[in-house]
Amino acid sequence: MTMAFQGPAHYERGRIARWIGGGYAAIVVGLALWIGALVLFDDPGFAGVWLIGATLPISVPLSVVPLPDAVHLPLLTVGGLAQAWALWRVLRGKRVG
Repeated sequence: MTMAFQGPAHYERGRIARWIGGGYAAIVVGLALWIGALVLFDDPGFAGVWLIGATLPISVPLSVVPLPDAVHLPLLTVGGLAQAWALWRVLRGKRVG
């Protein structure tokens, strides 16, 4: 049995969902890179609060996990990316054609 390549799937609101989910993911990754650069080259101060605020509500349970401080930045970034994926899944709608 052969399977032909059908191309990308199309959804009712796929384009807007891609922009919203992708934009949110870009914000999360941009904040993580900015905070990482501050940690390496300068005093980050309260810069981590921006990532916590951007990744709400998943940042609340992830922030109380008893892990070393160095793990929280990647953990919040992965949590934010998971939220971006979930946002895309919720907003895209039903598959068309």
